[in-house]
Amino acid sequence: MKHLFIVLSLFLPLALVGQNLEITYIANEGVLIANNNQKVLIDALFDDFYKQYSSPSEKVVTSMMASENPFEQVKVVLTTHMHRDHFEANITGEFLKEHQESRFLSSNQVRDELKAKYVDFSSIQGRVKAYVRGVHTLKDEINGVTVYSFFIYHAGGERTRSIENMGFIVEVGDKRVLHLGDSDMNPDRFKEVDLAKYEIDVALVPYWYMTSDAGIDIINNSIKAKQLIGIHYPKAPSKTALEQIEKNYPQAKVFQKAMETFISN
Repeated sequence: MKHLFIVLSLFLPLALVGQNLEITYIANEGVLIANNNQKVLIDALFDDFYKQYSSPSEKVVTSMMASENPFEQVKVVLTTHMHRDHFEANITGEFLKEHQESRFLSSNQVRDELKAKYVDFSSIQGRVKAYVRGVHTLKDEINGVTVYSFFIYHAGGERTRSIENMGFIVEVGDKRVLHLGDSDMNPDRFKEVDLAKYEIDVALVPYWYMTSDAGIDIINNSIKAKQLIGIHYPKAPSKTALEQIEKNYPQAKVFQKAMETFISN
């Protein structure tokens, strides 16, 4: 029995390390979420169409396409909406063509854009799933990953009302990660979605949520995540915004540098 205990103790640290949640920043709102050999890519396949926001470098895109570390065996690819600082049809299509293990989930609007602009859509369409915009929270089991998805209007009011923006809760290993895309700060819609019931471990929110009264109310009373990460931070840094975030949420992180990684055990 003593020898058995020693053997188990030797392997225990390795098991614990394998359970660490890792969130790697790609660019803008693009992230790779990994835990226990489950990997999810969100809003990471796009180009530099919008110059004010960061975009994946040529080196990172090459690594993603070639399944180089840490992009091996990406089980699920998610896109929150069709804007070019989150999604580009040809890059996304080529990634899915090269990664037969990956399944894609987004809105009908994104799927239609992918179908219209990616010339080899027929080769990937069997691994593409899309939803009509609605009020319900949806649940999918995709390659062993549980994904909850919901629609919240895109930030910007009537000007962007036609954009089908999705939020996602991904369950990887024993962790749940929220990604809001560019969700409008509508407290009534957040109450309908009732995110707190999912007991979210890490919330990825547009950085401006942490600097405004409406966003702070949603974070504190609707999301209630254990940890916060700010995304969609512009290339031109805002010292005032970072100072305000530090004041409001001293434990929060704001992604700014490509391939930086947040680890939570």
